[in-house]
Amino acid sequence: MTMDTYDVVVVGAGWFGLSAAKTRLELHPSEKLIVLESAGSFGGSWSQDRLYPGLKSNNFWGSYEHPDFPMIEEVYGVKHGEHIPAAVLHRYLTDFAKHFGVYERTQLNTQVQHAKQDEDGVWELITVVSGVETAIHTRKLIVATGLTSQPNLPTYPGEETFTGVKFHAKSFWEHGDTTKTAKNVVIVGCGKSAYDCAYSYATADGTQVDLLVRPSGQGPVWLCPGYVTPFRRMLEEMLHTRALTWFSPAPWGAEDGYGVAREWLHKTGIGRFITANWWNTMSNETIDTHGFDTHPELFKLKPWQPAFWTGSGVGIHNFGSSLYDLVREGKIRVHIAEITKLDGGDVHLSNGAVLQADVICCATGWSKESTITYEGVELDGLGLPISADEKIRLREEADREVLDRFPILINQPVLRYERTKAEPLRYYRFIVPPSQFSKRNLAFAGMVSTVSTASFANSQALWISAYFDGKLKREPKGDDEIIKEVMLHTQFGKWRYPCGYGDSLPDFSFDALPYVDLLLNDLGLKIHRKATQIAEIVEPYKPRDYRGLTLEWLSMNGGKQGVGLDGE
Repeated sequence: MTMDTYDVVVVGAGWFGLSAAKTRLELHPSEKLIVLESAGSFGGSWSQDRLYPGLKSNNFWGSYEHPDFPMIEEVYGVKHGEHIPAAVLHRYLTDFAKHFGVYERTQLNTQVQHAKQDEDGVWELITVVSGVETAIHTRKLIVATGLTSQPNLPTYPGEETFTGVKFHAKSFWEHGDTTKTAKNVVIVGCGKSAYDCAYSYATADGTQVDLLVRPSGQGPVWLCPGYVTPFRRMLEEMLHTRALTWFSPAPWGAEDGYGVAREWLHKTGIGRFITANWWNTMSNETIDTHGFDTHPELFKLKPWQPAFWTGSGVGIHNFGSSLYDLVREGKIRVHIAEITKLDGGDVHLSNGAVLQADVICCATGWSKESTITYEGVELDGLGLPISADEKIRLREEADREVLDRFPILINQPVLRYERTKAEPLRYYRFIVPPSQFSKRNLAFAGMVSTVSTASFANSQALWISAYFDGKLKREPKGDDEIIKEVMLHTQFGKWRYPCGYGDSLPDFSFDALPYVDLLLNDLGLKIHRKATQIAEIVEPYKPRDYRGLTLEWLSMNGGKQGVGLDGE
């Protein structure tokens, strides 16, 4: 087994991995850095082998680009008011890697299987390339494998007899030709990817689609119009408008400098009344726009819980025509049922129905289990030597603080499914396991669910490099402070997004902008980046507002463009 040694290894060549590598190279151009990617191309979720028919971004042009690498219309053919085709995003991220010197430092088709930390904090990684194992040593490790690496593919009784083809939505690209040949398609799931697949099949000639809403699941996704409110504002712009983020509770909310406004909205009676009505109006607009209450089949796709309790899982209706018209026309039939067994070409449902199918596409989400096994590091729970009783006390203390600060969270929704009892990811700033903080050799980039991908990737990348270098302007004072904050932030997620991912991992919606503020405050960088105070409150933040962030950091810390902190 051969051996290579690096200063930094980044695992993953999606948004977060590429941003982490780009920023590290800008700050330390002389370091030996490599990016290891299991796929055969760049892009992560937008890699070449995941570009299924009709796939495009939920985000509009202008909100899904790296701050330092604009998606120029003349180059990429996408303009204001348009969603970005998946093939364009794949090309863009590949160009990004080339532009910032990451391309030639990336090794594709490389699976990292094992990471072992020795007593000195050095990592040994076991990688597999074409069946051959290789050992790599690195002083610092950035894991950016994301949350959509391992598909959750269910199995059904009798599937060995199934005469059609069954696959996960991740593999839709492999089976794209079935949109031209399939006559009867069953889609399992009712999230955005399920709707993407259903739309592709239903708009083909002569294809009947049956969409299964599983009673054991979370129900139909909130699929919002791209433009909302009478003022026709882009939903993603509303998510990143400061004044509107105040309506969403967040323990890091005051990082934006408007803590008084936030406290009034969430602690006073009239403030809570205004906040509740604002959220109800947001939900009702989507319900009225799609006509869920006007048609019996559409009613089956009405979300089960108010949008308030759902985080980043909210989708945008970015199809060329109305998905819901296809339901009205019967081209997509909706069933609230589970698959009980397969028999040849028959699909038996729990409601007694039997469907014909030559394709079963399972849009059934992702496994949150890591693709890497770790040794010499504790990643579960807090990862610190704390007794079980003390963990319970800390959790209860955090719960009390969350509900005291945000009474709107007390009346939790009644769910149709059992919530997970597993511990959520409890990382400091959602990046560093508490047990590893003092070692400064491990960080997780992109272990969050968010629609603010570009801004998150950029700010997390700079935060990670500053943390590795011991140059954060604000750091916790010991384990006690780390534990208290981590417990507060992660317990908040369980209360805030019970219909999203809050039970298991960080989920973000209207609380995304103040999270970026949190990281920038740690770095000592300016958070109010608009031209005027009014603009700061009412104008939406876009990735371009954070252009040159790394150069600002370099200037503040004695480096300069083209040189970095290495001085070379």
